[in-house]
Amino acid sequence: MRRDNPLPAPALEITDDDIMEPLVGTPTLSETAIEIVDDEILPPELNISASARKEILDLLRAMQPLKESLTSDHHDRQYILNRRRVERLEREDRLNVGWAALHAFTNYPERNAVLKNRLLRIGARVSPDEARNLLVELTFNYGYPIEDRTSALEFLPEVDPAAVFEGAPAILEREGRRTQTAPEDEFFVAAWLKACEVSGNDPVPMMSSVATNFALDPVARYSAVEALQAHADVPLARATLEQVLVESTGDGYIRRKAAQSILGGYSREEACTILTQVRSREADVNFARFLDDMVQTNCR
Repeated sequence: MRRDNPLPAPALEITDDDIMEPLVGTPTLSETAIEIVDDEILPPELNISASARKEILDLLRAMQPLKESLTSDHHDRQYILNRRRVERLEREDRLNVGWAALHAFTNYPERNAVLKNRLLRIGARVSPDEARNLLVELTFNYGYPIEDRTSALEFLPEVDPAAVFEGAPAILEREGRRTQTAPEDEFFVAAWLKACEVSGNDPVPMMSSVATNFALDPVARYSAVEALQAHADVPLARATLEQVLVESTGDGYIRRKAAQSILGGYSREEACTILTQVRSREADVNFARFLDDMVQTNCR
């Protein structure tokens, strides 16, 4: 019997193996890889579902380092597959997955910056309420591995921007050298910007302070100057960029960043007028040449 409307063919399931090149040789683990003991990472008494346990424990095993001498296709494949696995897990709406990730982070027996960062990422995005206290504790308290503290600072603004606004000024507004170990200043700048994005707060006051604070690491100041470009219509941001443009600290790079932010954030006419004026008075030959190149390229 002839069918006028034949049934559609069943959809083919596409796996990662179908779209990736076959491996050359057999993947083997590095000597630095550790054995994952399920009950030590996620003790049986924890109220976590069997499926969530398995997914997080499988992730830990999949992220163990491969033997360094393996060809790059092995390492590339591991990176891609684990990235996909983490992205899938962080989109889960099962709180158990987040709880399992947070407990695995706490109980993991070795320092492993990338792996533990991914566990915090899953925990913070799937179970933010449960992650909040851990993130605050790691970010602002001495005694934890610096890479874990830096990871916590990365995710804290998503979970609790108010905690960033409360704790970060002690770092970003200091007037002298650090008094204790903490993540680099640039990560606090990034966290502040993210917290402002999440909460709707204005980043300009703090970024203006950071940009002109000589006590902070230069990279943090560069980041603040870059951030002010998007707010060049705000008088405080404009005043800060123009102040940094002519500062005499000897840091030519931050002056270049200020010039670029002025060119990118101001109207072309305003930017060219300011850059031309500064060029005409500039004593630093190299910076004068830089400004001359900017004017010649952009102001005709």
